Parts: sequence; C-alpha cells; structure tokens
Amino acid sequence: MPPDGTRGPDGRGHPNANTDIMHLSYRKAIHMDRRQITPLFLALALGTVGCSDPNDAETSNSATSGDTSDATTGGTSDTATSADTTGTTTSSSTTSAGTDSGTPGDCADPTDPAASKMGLSGEITSDTTLTCDTIWILEDHVFVRGAVLTIEPGTTIQGLGGSALVIDVDARIEAEGTADAPIVMTSNQPPGSRNRGDWGGLVLLGQAPINLAGGSGQAEGFANPPTYGGNDPSHDCGTLRYVRVEFAGFEIAPGSELNGITFYACGTETTVEYVQSHMGADDGMEMFGGSFIAKHVVVTGAADDSIDCDQGFRGKLQYGLVVQDPALGDNGFEWSNQGTDFTAMPLTGPVVSNFTLIGSGPGGDKSKGATFKEGTEGFIHNSMFVGFTNEAFLLAHPETQAVAEGGGIVVTHTLFFANGTPQFDTDDGAAWAPSDFENFVLDASNANLDGTDPMLASTEWPNVDPTPAMGSPVAGAGADVGDPDLEPTDYIGAVEPGATEAWFAGWTNFSPN
Repeated sequence: MPPDGTRGPDGRGHPNANTDIMHLSYRKAIHMDRRQITPLFLALALGTVGCSDPNDAETSNSATSGDTSDATTGGTSDTATSADTTGTTTSSSTTSAGTDSGTPGDCADPTDPAASKMGLSGEITSDTTLTCDTIWILEDHVFVRGAVLTIEPGTTIQGLGGSALVIDVDARIEAEGTADAPIVMTSNQPPGSRNRGDWGGLVLLGQAPINLAGGSGQAEGFANPPTYGGNDPSHDCGTLRYVRVEFAGFEIAPGSELNGITFYACGTETTVEYVQSHMGADDGMEMFGGSFIAKHVVVTGAADDSIDCDQGFRGKLQYGLVVQDPALGDNGFEWSNQGTDFTAMPLTGPVVSNFTLIGSGPGGDKSKGATFKEGTEGFIHNSMFVGFTNEAFLLAHPETQAVAEGGGIVVTHTLFFANGTPQFDTDDGAAWAPSDFENFVLDASNANLDGTDPMLASTEWPNVDPTPAMGSPVAGAGADVGDPDLEPTDYIGAVEPGATEAWFAGWTNFSPN
C-alpha cells in the first residue's frame, strides 16, 4: 500500500486474478496517521481472486512502498488504498467499518480454490484489520510495530515455510473469534498434508517484568531477535479469544525455536481465553516472564513441552486440556525459574486449576506430567495427570526442593492415574528420594487422589474426550482455590462430570494432519 494510495489500472485486482494471490507488503508502506484509520479495514473486494499455488512468486504482485512496477511482467502492480482524513475509504477495493463481515457465511473457505487470498510480508506499522472474507498468507516474519492488528471472527491466516506473526512490544493484537467462527492460524498445506513446523507460529512481545539480568531478553527463534521485558506489570499484549494456532514451530538453531504460541513478558491486561495450540514442532505454549490470566486453554500434540513457563512467569491458568501424541512429547508442564540464576526474582510461579493432562501412554518416550526445576514455584489444584509414560512429577535441583519445603510448591485436590514408575521422582542434586517427593505430594492434607480412575469418556488420540462420567470420583473432589481470579469448582479436571457439551467443542481441531 503506497503512501499516495495509488492502485492498479483496473482499480481492483490483477488482470489474472483467478490464478494469483494479491500481496500486501507492509515493509515500508504504512505510516499513516491513526486518526485516519480507526480502524483501517483491508477487506479487499477480491471475490474473483483465487490461488493455484501460494508459493508461485512468478505470478504474484506486491504492493510495496514507492514501487508500482511488476518485477515479473514489467507492468503495473495492484495496490490497496488507505483511508482518507475523514476515516472513509478512497477505493472500491476496500471496505470501511460497519460492513457485515465476520459471520461464518461471509468468511472465505480455505478449502475453496477460488477463495480470495492476499499475501502479507514485512512490517505492519498502522492500525490494520484482517477481514474474514480473505485468506491471509504470511510469507515471512510479519512484524506488527506501533499499531493494533485486529482480526475478525472466522478469519483464516496461513503461514508459508519460515513465516511467523510477531506482535512487537509497542503493538497489540485483538483477535476475537467466536465458538462458531474461530480465528485459525495454520499451515498453507492442504488438510491431510500438514505437519508440525510448516510455519513459525504466533509471538507476542511485552514489557512486563522478567527475571533476566537487566530486566530484558532477546526472543528465541529469530536471526535478528527482538527484545522483550520491562517494568510494566500490566502490559497489554492484546486479546486472543477463540483462536487456534496449528502446525507451527520450527528450530532456527539448537536451543532457539519458535513455539506454537509464545508469550514474552505479557502483563495482566493481556486476555487469553479459548485458545488452542495444536501439533507444534516445539512447545505448545511458552511463557517467558510476565503475568496474565488464561482460561479455557487447549494444547494438543506438541512435540516438546505442552506448557512451558520460565523467567518469572506468575500468571494463572484455569480450565485447560493437554493431550500428548502417543509417540511424541516431553512435559505436560515444564516450569523453570531461570537457567543461570536459580534464585532470580521474581520466581516463576504459575497457579493452575482445573486442568486435565493426558500423556503419551505406553508408546511414549520422554512423556512426563510436570517437571519443576531451577528453583521454580508452582501451584496446582483441581487437576489430573493421566497416562504419562514416565513420571507424573519430576523435581530437579536442590534449589527447587528448598522452594517446595518453604511452601512454594503446592498440589491439592489433584488426581494421578496410570502413570509410570516411579510416579514421583527427583533429579539433578535434589536431596529427596523419590519416596520423599511422593510423600510430599500425597500428604493427606493435600486431598489428592492416587491410582483412582477418573472414568474419562476417551483418552484415545486423536479422538479424545476428557469428559468424566457422571459417576466419576472427580465429582465433588475439587475445592475452591480461594483465589479471586479463579472460579470456584467442586470437581477435578477441565470438564465437569457428565457435561453434555464440553467448552472446547466445535472450535478446536484434533486432526494430526
């Protein structure tokens, strides 16, 4: 979108629109006054635009700043226009606020070869809305900087290999889907051919406190890593509601990976509700510092840890489902304080209630329920750990044992069933024997249940249904956590026993490809 608002000769799309993606590059283009776009809608009227091959660079056009020539044909490329000073659009190829888009019937169908498609690359630097009548193709690392990115319900975003969507520290994402029209960030490969690591995933960078020296860090998984961390405990990274991120995550270098969803120093104003990370090549979700509340979270098929918290993350999570692949997956929870200073403050200390975690079962390798290490705190209530190949809990390092002895690790009203032996183990210098750790967890005052079948409807991957039967012993075995941010429940696990429809029904995806 050039700053002068120029466009292609037909005012709408490419003359060969049936075979090309429209490309909208923000690398240099958008530096518009926000008063002009509150918000700017980029729902281009591309009803005739289809795509035979989203990787075919020879037939695509990019609307880049100051460049209206088509590098392939030598002709004129298509460009989108900006809003004028009154906030209305200046081109028939854009729609303004108030259009009736966002309902499932109006949204582009990703299985339709004639669906409208538009490429995204570079930077987004002005408030922008991605509308659901177009399928948006991430071509590389797309950074949102100094702007709000709004995503309509029902919108599909597809990532090419090596791409990612990154919300920088001075930006915000507002992705509010619905149960009937979730926002889906996925692979550009067709169903049945999708794999972990097809694209990079979603990254949110904030300025809440972390426990690294100097109070800031560099994000993993980038050749030129952005920074995160600061002194704003309430930093708002944005809203994720009814959002699904799938087939994402890849390794840039050993120890430097992109996850399905990564939260860097996101603060208490960040909203995370009804969010799934599915089939990630690394962790499903990872939180580096910060503190926010997440409710109704699903992580399925993560190749490494399902939910990884470190660098001082002190958020709260309630109602969560974790399901490991039968052959792949490490920890359901991996909670670490900080790799070079196990006593760095603030200590990592997630509070979790009403989670159901289902392990790999007998075919797994590294599968464990939860690992507490590097001096972390951790608080688990009203949850269950079922079918992990190895330990339900592993406690590592003497610093972590000291935290546990001081009351910084608490596990109450939680069920353990069909896990490996020993079910509770210690490592890396912790003085406790496995039996000591078991006694610590299963002390009668904690009201935990060991070896009790929760009577789940199905733990069979991928046809998982973690709803306990009406007669399940988890009914009435939970308790009010006493935390004003967490809802009181009287049952153990993510789903109320006998529920006729679970909260994750309809908007999630359990397909392995």
